Amino acid sequence: MEQSDTIVACATPWGRAAIGVVRLSGSGVAQVLGEVCPRRAGMPPARRAVLVQLRDSGGIFDEGLLSWMPGPGSYTGEDSAEISCHGNPLLVERLLAACVAAGCRVALPGEFTRRAHSHGRLDLIRAEAVLQAIEARSPGGLELASRALRGELGGWLEAQRQELLAIGAELEARLDFPDQLELLLDGSPGLQDDDLLVARILRAQGVLAAAAATHRRARVQVQGARVALLGPVNAGKSSLFNALLGRRRALVSAQPGTTRDVLEASVELCGLPVLLMDTAGENLAPEELERAGIELRDELLAEVDLLVVVLPAHQLARREVAALAARTRAHPRVLVGNHADRDGACFSLGGLPLIPTCALDGQGLDALRGAIAQALVGEEPGESAAVIASQRQHELLLAASQRLEQARLALVGEAGVAVAAEELLAALTRLGEVSGGGVRDEVLDALFERFCIGK
Repeated sequence: MEQSDTIVACATPWGRAAIGVVRLSGSGVAQVLGEVCPRRAGMPPARRAVLVQLRDSGGIFDEGLLSWMPGPGSYTGEDSAEISCHGNPLLVERLLAACVAAGCRVALPGEFTRRAHSHGRLDLIRAEAVLQAIEARSPGGLELASRALRGELGGWLEAQRQELLAIGAELEARLDFPDQLELLLDGSPGLQDDDLLVARILRAQGVLAAAAATHRRARVQVQGARVALLGPVNAGKSSLFNALLGRRRALVSAQPGTTRDVLEASVELCGLPVLLMDTAGENLAPEELERAGIELRDELLAEVDLLVVVLPAHQLARREVAALAARTRAHPRVLVGNHADRDGACFSLGGLPLIPTCALDGQGLDALRGAIAQALVGEEPGESAAVIASQRQHELLLAASQRLEQARLALVGEAGVAVAAEELLAALTRLGEVSGGGVRDEVLDALFERFCIGK
């Protein structure tokens, strides 16, 4: 990305609409506007929409509204503008071509927000929150993005940084004045004995680890989840799949092996966007076509967030049931005892409770929906808790937490204060990277490539 270029992009989805919005940013915006939508009165008042005629080499081709936003008080920190024209893709394309002919370059994905970050208008936390606000697929995901955009996550992070700086100051005092440590502890109210300092490090480590652990819940709220129904043949997976969707999507039959492909459908469960998958049934002796469906199922199961293991509650002694329960033990799962209306139905397997369900009369469906949501997102955090939706932030907070654990071990073990101070400094570095300090260009490139063009 050449930061000196003047860039242009369409900021609205491609297709026919009431209006299309084209954005520009860079030092040459005023010159481009002078050619594409010239005004006798010159540049319009800042941040006030004015009616203009849009021109190219062929003459006037449309009229629209121009909003001029001079830097540094714009989104990108540079001279910027937005032109709203009629939403015919042919007109939008012609407007983009006119801007390029006047000296613009078409923006790369995320380049407007990348420039906002480069010019100090957004730290990396808020830049990622912009992407989350665009991608969020649930009200909860939008709220997480909104809180980060309002600076709540950044404020929380700064509080943790200040706490680590205070701990670091105590460690440095022990390094600089080892012979006077007892006097310092008595005469300096800010210093603490070793036990209290270790407890303080442990508390900070726990706070960062707890925040990192919220990533899975937050990611589901922003991006949605993949949930697969898995079970023996004739356990009623397809009937349960249809019941959860509220419509007939999968073919249901008493004949074993009816489901041979993986069926997918989107549904909202307890406010969470879920891609629900109905898979081929577990069969110890499948025929060739059924075996192909099972192989496809096994490939896809590695990517799902949760398994709903559907077992026939009246036939828990079947060999496939025990094999399936053992095979899915290490994966996040919800255990279901379907066919709850059948004689001999049992709702416990090896001491593990099964959720009783019956797709025919709707028994247990609400409990199953709640169990799926609970397994995906867990308990809602408190108002003051940090919730991390970004994989990058998750990894950095986890790394900082691990460094603090090493600092604690050094302080209570033989490694000593010097090693503890180094580990704490490394933790501080990781925290700084969360908000954008010291982040390499390759990381920024990978992050902003996920944005749409025009944002």
